[in-house]
Amino acid sequence: MYMAISSLYMFLANYMAQNIIDHNNHVFSTVYNVKWYRTPLHIQKVILFLLQRNTKKFVLNVGGIFEGSVEHFATLMKASVSYFTVIYSTR
Repeated sequence: MYMAISSLYMFLANYMAQNIIDHNNHVFSTVYNVKWYRTPLHIQKVILFLLQRNTKKFVLNVGGIFEGSVEHFATLMKASVSYFTVIYSTR
């Protein structure tokens, strides 16, 4: 029961992190497709700032231990099953 709840917690944390990362990427694509040449100068500077800011990869840490994403959750589950199999086979 403890393992199921821990796995569910890790899935939810990673799923929410993936959701936030996806929203960040959506903001970038929206800003990238804006007709910047029709906006005032101060808005053009903000658009440029947002585009430059997003050249760096956006990462969320779950518990300060690893990056949160669905891909990393799958890696975590594979490692957990591998450790469980090794421990169970040495029994």
